[in-house]
Amino acid sequence: MNPETKLKVAAEEIKEVLRKHDLASIFSLHTPGHGEFVLHLNASHSCAYIYNDHEIRFHSKRKDYKSQEEQIQKLTNTANMLKLLCDMTANNFLMLKRLSDNFDKLTNAEHR
Repeated sequence: MNPETKLKVAAEEIKEVLRKHDLASIFSLHTPGHGEFVLHLNASHSCAYIYNDHEIRFHSKRKDYKSQEEQIQKLTNTANMLKLLCDMTANNFLMLKRLSDNFDKLTNAEHR
């Protein structure tokens, strides 16, 4: 199995676990020379969904909810999900960026 296919298969397996547990996630996978980034927002508590693989849309029509309170709760949950995923991704990026930069200096690594 080529590296790109390997990453896509692994990402699909992880997304299946996320669907099983009704979770949203952002994650990256790596194998030498290749990386895969996945944004999985399709949880039941979210009105966000991935459309055409590269577009995020929000669906929240009043007619699809039993009450206005239920609709507001889902909108609130979606806002919370996006904020927390964004904050955690930013923190992880800062930590990993420092680690990567320091490792490159230590090893004189060059990237193409």
